[in-house]
Amino acid sequence: MSEQLDTQALLAIAEQVVRRASAMALAGQQRDLQVQTKANRNDLVTRVDKDIEEFVAAELTSRTGYPVLGEEGHGVDSFAGRVWVVDPIDGTMNYVETRRDYAVSLALVSDGQPLIGVVADVVAGRLYSAVRGHGATCHQDERDWTRSDAGGPPTEPGRSTEELAQVPSDKGFRDSIIITDLKEIRAMPRLVAALVESRGHRRYGSAALECLEVASGRAGAFVHLWVSPWDIAAAMVICDEAGVTVTRLDGTPLDVRHKGSILAGAPRAHAELLARLVSDPTQ
Repeated sequence: MSEQLDTQALLAIAEQVVRRASAMALAGQQRDLQVQTKANRNDLVTRVDKDIEEFVAAELTSRTGYPVLGEEGHGVDSFAGRVWVVDPIDGTMNYVETRRDYAVSLALVSDGQPLIGVVADVVAGRLYSAVRGHGATCHQDERDWTRSDAGGPPTEPGRSTEELAQVPSDKGFRDSIIITDLKEIRAMPRLVAALVESRGHRRYGSAALECLEVASGRAGAFVHLWVSPWDIAAAMVICDEAGVTVTRLDGTPLDVRHKGSILAGAPRAHAELLARLVSDPTQ
């Protein structure tokens, strides 16, 4: 069955599943979250994270036959062929504490290369999606996520849909907001100097949404020392389609199959930050 599905059919399935997962996330905040810790006291997981991943994995396995890799327990033997990569709630701390700025993130990776990406900014009501080579879109005002019926025809888009424009290629980091975190600031003195010269820095607590701030042109760059495949696989497709340059912090290609650093930025901002952080701190 999976071989018969083209990318547009797979995109429709991914969008339907993410919409339903978003409805689950919103509904879940009305009940006991059963918060637990994982690696440390600020690395949280809730019952809702687990429930969403179970739902997404079951739906995708049933409807496409492709294996699923997820943050909360679903694993794969390899990235050969097509693999779904899901973060059921990217930004669980936000989900628990601020109740905004969290995402449902779903990517289809083909032989290690992200092919389809769908990310829901759940509380803001935005659904971002992209197929490699076909541009990226943002469905806005998706306030009623429950409209999706994963067992029926493709869900109608939100009240407005727009193509994501290409990010400005000539805007440097000095004229941009840079998204980064305290640990990066502590670890990289050269980054501190760049931030002083920039328009300032922000932190949202969801790597997927932080990448999309760059893809949407609201920020010039995103700098992070450690991300996992489920954090960025979907957002990477959207970034690529919007003209964002995405690499590791040392400028080497980012292989989404492996954990590591990320530098995502508009072309000039990326080039300037890469030079500043790695090769020439005077630039």
